[in-house]
Amino acid sequence: MRTNLEIILGEWGRWQVAQDDSHQGYPSHAAFTCLKVDGVRRRSDPYAPLLDDDVRRLNGAILRLHPQYRSVVLAHYKWPGPVKIKLDRLGLSRTGYFDTLKFCHMQLSHDMGGRYIKGYDDKSSGLIEALSGQI
Repeated sequence: MRTNLEIILGEWGRWQVAQDDSHQGYPSHAAFTCLKVDGVRRRSDPYAPLLDDDVRRLNGAILRLHPQYRSVVLAHYKWPGPVKIKLDRLGLSRTGYFDTLKFCHMQLSHDMGGRYIKGYDDKSSGLIEALSGQI
């Protein structure tokens, strides 16, 4: 079961990858996307990802992490490829990698207010709550 934090981290990782893909040698915008408003040219980007407040807060919390921990979060949610390649690139053992990732999840959840550590499972959560009330 994925926690709410892991879902938001997945969105954050997709946003980070989208930021990196925008610099591949193509012009940053076409001529028709420039708007002239009040004598000032403004550019509108219809494909810019809309960030929600939780992702913005999460980005700030990730930037406040220790650089070693931040690199594990970046590797897990941004870098492509299997975990084995990420382990080799970071120089960590499998246990060290997942322990660090677990610590990062706990720290980020704490920084975000603690409510994101709970999981999201729409099928079994109602059943578990119903059964726990009967005990």
